[in-house]
Amino acid sequence: MPDRVGRTHAMVFSGGVALGAYHAGAYACLEEQGGPDPDWVAGASVGAVTAAIIAGNPAGRRSEHLRRFWDEMAYDPAPWASLWLGQPGPRGPWRKAQGWAAVLQLRLSGHPRLFVPHLLPWSESRAPGLYDLKPLRRRLEKLVDFDLLNSARAPRLSTVATDLSSGERVICDTRHGTRIGQEHILASCALPPDFAPIEIDGRLLGDGGLSTNAPVDLVLDDPGRGERVCFVLDLFSKRGRRPASLAETTARAVDLVFSGQTGLILDGRQREHRLRALIAGLESQLPDELRQDPAVASVLQEGRPQATTVLHLSYGAPTEAADMQKTFDFSPSALTQRWQAGARDMRAALQELPAAPDPSEAPGFHLRRIPGDAT
Repeated sequence: MPDRVGRTHAMVFSGGVALGAYHAGAYACLEEQGGPDPDWVAGASVGAVTAAIIAGNPAGRRSEHLRRFWDEMAYDPAPWASLWLGQPGPRGPWRKAQGWAAVLQLRLSGHPRLFVPHLLPWSESRAPGLYDLKPLRRRLEKLVDFDLLNSARAPRLSTVATDLSSGERVICDTRHGTRIGQEHILASCALPPDFAPIEIDGRLLGDGGLSTNAPVDLVLDDPGRGERVCFVLDLFSKRGRRPASLAETTARAVDLVFSGQTGLILDGRQREHRLRALIAGLESQLPDELRQDPAVASVLQEGRPQATTVLHLSYGAPTEAADMQKTFDFSPSALTQRWQAGARDMRAALQELPAAPDPSEAPGFHLRRIPGDAT
């Protein structure tokens, strides 16, 4: 897919545990369609895992490693049942039952390739968790080349964690002096009380989603030059169905809490760009001597924003999802559905990329929302 010379391309991946298969399907589609290779990848929680796999592998082999990761994550709670019930389809009550069975089994016994339960979580540390992410560390060691990831040959990588004492967001960035290793990715994934926090440089760090689930502001606030395009892949959707049960109401609340973070950031940047356009309009009305005043010139400089296009993809879970526990549903059919949804939404996003700007949008800031309606 041809693209303009001089553009910077970024991809931002949100947190959402097992929903992260959506990321992988979207990136695989981007690669298959010949879409723009990212210059910068950023993420929180499972989004940090996705970003690390992309940055830690050469172009052309990234989707292969994402596929391998999610094939390893697929966890059938009752493989014997398919012998007499058959494989569940994407719809129907059996699909929902399989999702809940997967969640219950993982909650009780853990996931052998992702996390294992702490036998006595209340006595093992000052800030324990129900599960230990050691198996994920081993997966990262196999699937990510951390020497490549930290080199200039890889896309820039930014991950986000949260200091559990101060509440501050902690940003690790390979272009700002941080050598990112497995512990930084694990810290970004350590959502309490499920996963035990990680101590790095004396700070006890937990999941990045506690501060910014989709850290798109890192990209939008970067003082770069030239045109930029940012794909934001959100694992929770602002749009959804009217809930009809307690479980659906709880799931909807989680969706809104996390999707609302991204919405506020993007709405704020639209207002900012409109203000910058007003400043730019004032510049032509000022006399030369006033424009050359250092105090005025510094203000006018803010009226020259970087041209930005944001493609906001959001995953809409189907009605057969395991409600508020869908993030812990690693059943093969659920992961396949999410991968396919990511690919479908990325195809739609790539079609939007060359579209002409909407005159009603903030000048210099073009936002395209790919709603990801549930199927």
